[in-house]
Amino acid sequence: MTDHHNMSQTPAAPGWYPDGSGGQRWWDGRGWTDHTAPAPAPALNNLVERPRLPEGARIDTVWVWVVSLATLVTALPIFFFDFSGYMRAVMDAEVSGSTATLSGAITGYMGGVLLLTALSWVAWGFTVFAAYRDYKHLASIGVVRPFHWAFAFIPYTIVYLIGRHVVLRKVSRTTGWPLWAHIAGYVLLIIASLVWSMVMVQSMLTEFVSR
Repeated sequence: MTDHHNMSQTPAAPGWYPDGSGGQRWWDGRGWTDHTAPAPAPALNNLVERPRLPEGARIDTVWVWVVSLATLVTALPIFFFDFSGYMRAVMDAEVSGSTATLSGAITGYMGGVLLLTALSWVAWGFTVFAAYRDYKHLASIGVVRPFHWAFAFIPYTIVYLIGRHVVLRKVSRTTGWPLWAHIAGYVLLIIASLVWSMVMVQSMLTEFVSR
């Protein structure tokens, strides 16, 4: 225990002080009490160290590319969906009062929606599995505490890719191509969707006015 005599000659403020046995004892400003406590745990920053990976370590495998591109690829079928045909059938039914072709258009529309929904769920599940395999690969090449694969359950793939890139930048010189490819693909998908929508609406309006 810390020397009682020294503490009494220069009184210290009340608080916990080392007692010489690896623990702490409470000093009330006048004397030692019977209250003891374990020594404080070391700071977490000192416990978690990520050593640099050796040069040439293969960081990006096929699994991270699946994470990067799977959800984008499954969105492509929407551009082949005949949405204008469905809207044309709806407008024809409104103008003519006949629903002869409307039921077929609705069936096709619902079938397309169900197909896209199923594809998105399959892509999401496969992305989670690919993130798990990528996580195990990074751990196997020496990455200490890789960004956890469970973040891939969040339906925004970019969350896992950004977290992964932040961790890897601490241990390697990775350029982060899977992350940048995902961002570029997402931007292109948004632009293509806007152009496709405008072309489709313009075509429908032109056809409707010409009647």
